[in-house]
Amino acid sequence: MQEKSLVRIVEIELENFKNVNYGDIKFVNYSNAEYRAELKEADINGIYGQNGSGKTAVIEAFDILQHIMSGNTIPFAEYEGMFSDNKMMKVSTVFYVERGEKKYKARYELLLKKCKEDKKIQIYSENIIYWQRGSLWKKERSAFFCNPYYDTQSIMENVSTHIASKDERALSKIRFFGSIQNLAVFCAQKNVSLYFNDVINKSLQEENQNEEETAFSDVVKALFDFARMRFQVVKVNQLGVNYSNTFIPVNVHTESENEIMQGCIPLFINGRGEFSEEIFNKLENIVAAINIALKAIIPNLSIEIVKTNEEKNKDGINVVQAEVYSNRDGKRFLTRYESEGIKRIISLLNYLISLYNNSGVCLVVDELDAGIFEYLLGELIGVLAEEAKGQLIFTSHNLRVLEKLDKKNIICSTINPENRYISLKGIEKTHNRRDFYIRTIVLGGQKEKLYDDTDLQDMDYAFRKAGNMEKADIHIPFSAEFMKLLNDSR
Repeated sequence: MQEKSLVRIVEIELENFKNVNYGDIKFVNYSNAEYRAELKEADINGIYGQNGSGKTAVIEAFDILQHIMSGNTIPFAEYEGMFSDNKMMKVSTVFYVERGEKKYKARYELLLKKCKEDKKIQIYSENIIYWQRGSLWKKERSAFFCNPYYDTQSIMENVSTHIASKDERALSKIRFFGSIQNLAVFCAQKNVSLYFNDVINKSLQEENQNEEETAFSDVVKALFDFARMRFQVVKVNQLGVNYSNTFIPVNVHTESENEIMQGCIPLFINGRGEFSEEIFNKLENIVAAINIALKAIIPNLSIEIVKTNEEKNKDGINVVQAEVYSNRDGKRFLTRYESEGIKRIISLLNYLISLYNNSGVCLVVDELDAGIFEYLLGELIGVLAEEAKGQLIFTSHNLRVLEKLDKKNIICSTINPENRYISLKGIEKTHNRRDFYIRTIVLGGQKEKLYDDTDLQDMDYAFRKAGNMEKADIHIPFSAEFMKLLNDSR
């Protein structure tokens, strides 16, 4: 029987990542994990700051991490624009891990680079550093790997490769490390991690492991399973899907004794959608669970998924055609006509239910507040901050949420690229945290500035200057291509 594991993110560190030269965030349970090897507090973490101050960089770092730790390739088209041609990005993440009765702390360090010729975001190097808990965290173990086989010439010349460690003697006891050359070539060709892939996952299931192998196996398998089954990153591009009125991307996590369902299911709302029979049956259960929570958040509202037809497709698979309706006080209409805020809530609600009830679940969301009424959002976060068992990391611009979070749950991005993230200091229990944050923006008082207070007169001057340019008799010729597009559109 597979041992049950729990993973919690306690720290993330970024270097040369977009506009973050350096930034370090310690999440709510960092001290609990570091000093007491336990999780004690509701892990709701809000990241606040002005536009362009590194909030979304954290979300994108987590998205890249989730791809790598799931054994997948980093999408080149999605992320190539973030990388300069000559600088590598560093992402370092610390996890608290429970595997059965055993407890571990693990740091996973990544150096990433862009290869324009091969159209890849390459894992230049990866390092796992881990400790097992006794009375304290036991002696440090590490496994550092830099893959030379992205260079085809290295394969042709049969360049040797190995895993380095501060404790080579301990490393030698892990049999897997003795023959990694073929696996390293495979990982370079597939552009995936050496530690997180299906090949190593199967090899780590072998019995009769020694103590060193068991510790390494516990850490890697726990992180691999976490990334694939209990870790979801919702980027801001899901908002565009909501606005398109084609479908609602429903972020899903459900667990039973025999199955874990994890991912994002498109709930078609523009007319009739088609689902496999298996997915439709699961969607019915998911919508039923969403409705229980939805009625508490928005009284008299429920979602209905209605089967309109059932047939076999060209591949012989049973498919169901269905429509999705909203029901308010007995009045039914297509959900596509709901507000963007309602669609956003539906999109996230199943996963929020899961992290409320399951300590192993982590949800990371960019712009959680988008389209949601600020009072409702504050109440929702307040409930999660009181009782949620799992972890929520989100960015937001809505300051109402600050009134519902303790100071330890609030992370502020700064205008200093060398120190992008700080916690607020000097907040007393009697302070209104929203008012305190606004005063800090205006008056300062923290170790870093939170807002680039551009002189309003400069802003006024800029608007006047721009307006005067519009009035000037300036002719800017359009290109022939643009004029052709304009005429075609008519």
